[in-house]
Amino acid sequence: MTQQTVAAANDFHTKVGEIVTEELELEDGELTDGGHFIDDYDSDSLSLITVVSRIEKELGVTIPKTELGDLVSLRLLVAAVEQHAGQGTDV
Repeated sequence: MTQQTVAAANDFHTKVGEIVTEELELEDGELTDGGHFIDDYDSDSLSLITVVSRIEKELGVTIPKTELGDLVSLRLLVAAVEQHAGQGTDV
């Protein structure tokens, strides 16, 4: 992994974490990489759709709707953002 790639990954982690914290109305420091959005943070599917919508709008990364059910933690969500970043969002 190049330094630029590591920096981009860290940026995604930070920004996605901020979005999740805001949308799930968590306290600073409450969100962990492995915490389950629904089981640990009392989220629901609508909250997760809002999180993904903000990611798409703010980061320009489109995550296929078919993957939403698998994105149950910050770690998995960041991995999906990294995977789909740069794949283009042209419609």
